[in-house]
Amino acid sequence: MNYRHLLLSSLVFSAMLASTVSAQSVRTFVASTGSDANPCSRTAPCRTLQAAFNAAASGGEVVALDSAGFGSNLSINKSISIIGPPGIYAGITVFSGDGIDINAGAGDTVTLRGLTIVNQSSGVNGIVFTTGAALYIESCIVNGFNPGGSGVAFQGPGNLVVHDSAFRNNGDGIALGGSTTATLDQVRLEANTNGLDAKDGVRVNVRNSVVSENIEGLFAASSTAAPVEMNVENCLVSYSVDTGIIAGQNSTGTTTVRVSNSTIINNGNFGLHNFAPATLLSRGNNTIEGNGTNTVGTISSYMAK
Repeated sequence: MNYRHLLLSSLVFSAMLASTVSAQSVRTFVASTGSDANPCSRTAPCRTLQAAFNAAASGGEVVALDSAGFGSNLSINKSISIIGPPGIYAGITVFSGDGIDINAGAGDTVTLRGLTIVNQSSGVNGIVFTTGAALYIESCIVNGFNPGGSGVAFQGPGNLVVHDSAFRNNGDGIALGGSTTATLDQVRLEANTNGLDAKDGVRVNVRNSVVSENIEGLFAASSTAAPVEMNVENCLVSYSVDTGIIAGQNSTGTTTVRVSNSTIINNGNFGLHNFAPATLLSRGNNTIEGNGTNTVGTISSYMAK
């Protein structure tokens, strides 16, 4: 009798485990005609990204099948890829709070590809990364989180990689803090208060990018003992209301900004502005012309080695 009871319990547990595993799919789908009552499969897609995310296994993918808005908010707490394929509009229209909140595990990686995140009324931030190992943003647009919010608020620690994406009309296009390592490549930072705001403990490389029509273009500043490093390569920084590139720190901080092979032109007040004792280095291959004042503070030079 005890054996039969144990066998029955084992079978029940196995069935429950199988049900849980089957409910977590490696790949789930959303569509304009979907329903969140569906299993989020290819033939029975869900309607919102949140429902499809909930049905996806850790490390899985959520894929948009056609063009639509797929919800107003998305909360992420595991490794996942959220994908809007080329030619498909995959939108998140934010009415309040943050568009995407990422509070994942220490080893989790999140990829956002081909998404358009727009503030419709009272949204705060487009994307907020609080915990996780890494965030990859590819071919995304984040617009309208202004004046107090950010297109991306990456609080670190962690690794951020942004490629082929645009951040417009936000408070900060991208705001970086904490022990963050970031790479921005082929990024457009346009009409924000600060295009890029890098604070205490951040190391960031910006290359092949356009920074235009912001109040401040690229801003690096350390207010604590945690150093800040910004490297700018092959970028256009123009039409800032105030300053193209700023380096600043207080007496306890260390800020280093290096600018190479870049054009800093037609910024309203200053092209390069260094607040001592920060270090702002300009390589001899830059073009710094047509600004209200081209350089302010000590701008040191460096050479290729």
